[in-house]
Amino acid sequence: MELRNKLGLADIHTHILPDFDDGAASVEEALQMLRLEAEQGITDVVLTPHFNLASESVKEFLARREKSFELLSKRIKKSKINVNIHLGAEVRYYPSLINEDILNLCIGNTSYLLLELASSYPLNFEQTVNWMLSRGVTPILAHIERYEYLYSNKKLMLELLDSGVLFQCNASSLLKFRTAKRVRKLLKQGYVHILASDAHNLTNRPPMLVQGLSKVGKFADIMISNSQKVIKNELI
Repeated sequence: MELRNKLGLADIHTHILPDFDDGAASVEEALQMLRLEAEQGITDVVLTPHFNLASESVKEFLARREKSFELLSKRIKKSKINVNIHLGAEVRYYPSLINEDILNLCIGNTSYLLLELASSYPLNFEQTVNWMLSRGVTPILAHIERYEYLYSNKKLMLELLDSGVLFQCNASSLLKFRTAKRVRKLLKQGYVHILASDAHNLTNRPPMLVQGLSKVGKFADIMISNSQKVIKNELI
């Protein structure tokens, strides 16, 4: 299956920023992960390290992120890896996010915010999401195939969909028997807007976006187009 189309490929959820969270442990590993992305035809990679408001302030996070980003950027230039990198964050959901400047946590200069949910139904979830939308921020809910309380609630899914919330699934979930059927069902139901790698390392969680896209048939072009729209801050 040919995936190198004129749009290019974008991976909007990765943990490649080095020595930052549970992702790439070093600059060398980060560079190798970016090489893998480039070799697969990925043109744009969003670096989305975990942000947890319970652990640090937005200001502290941004300072840490900028320092790591500058270091990686310098090494990318020397290594001549042909990929565009963009800053973002995987933001852990808290109702108190309404008190924060969340625009600085969005992907690049866009209004798209990658949002990670808890393992159980979050407090004030719909109200907080509506607040984000009212501020012009579009939440992209990360790896929704993990949250049974979400994907099994058709009413909630449709309400979120109608409000403008976007849903992302991990490409690697399509490569595992236990989760592949679930993701395909979500795709057929129209609940998946974006596939991303959620890559963390070179061993058990490497970049596998293209492998996942190759499993979704007619949905691949939509996934590719939507990811590029996020990078360009276009409406989905």
